[in-house]
Amino acid sequence: MFTGNIELIAENITILNSSELPPFFPENNDDVSEELRFRYRYLDLRNSKLQKNFRIRSEVNLNVRNYLNSKGFLDIETPMLTKATPEGARDYLVPSRIYKGKMFALPQSPQLFKQLLMISGFERYYQIVKCFRDEDLRADRQPEFTQIDIEMSFGEPEELFEIIEGYDKKHFFYQWKRYQEVSFL
Repeated sequence: MFTGNIELIAENITILNSSELPPFFPENNDDVSEELRFRYRYLDLRNSKLQKNFRIRSEVNLNVRNYLNSKGFLDIETPMLTKATPEGARDYLVPSRIYKGKMFALPQSPQLFKQLLMISGFERYYQIVKCFRDEDLRADRQPEFTQIDIEMSFGEPEELFEIIEGYDKKHFFYQWKRYQEVSFL
């Protein structure tokens, strides 16, 4: 154990199976290529820095959900496979096995369903949603990302600012301090 509280002294050892040394050790992977880290992702994810990143992301998502729910918003999930839309970036297309020659698109954002939900009477909702854009990679673009989409019917700009700033005051600075402690690998 890492605590050092338990120490075993073996009187007899039987080797049932041998194994090679791992290609790297999780806590000592600074000099390991990204390709090797992805190939052995199960080892890489044992790194305490990466595990801390996952914990912080989980905590942020929980805080966002709790805060927005307390302000009367519903957490609504919209479909991932949808009809392609003629907006900005190209869609990733997914062929349909059932409808030969037809394609689904992975959403660039949840915008397609916004009007449907609003006119159906869902006056406040949000999503923490995966979005996909088939674009050339740049420093500020990646093919897959997560966004928080907040929607309000009949809301005034000041009301939205109050909600977002309220979240920032309550959670953001605490989380930002924790982000600064995280080393992104």
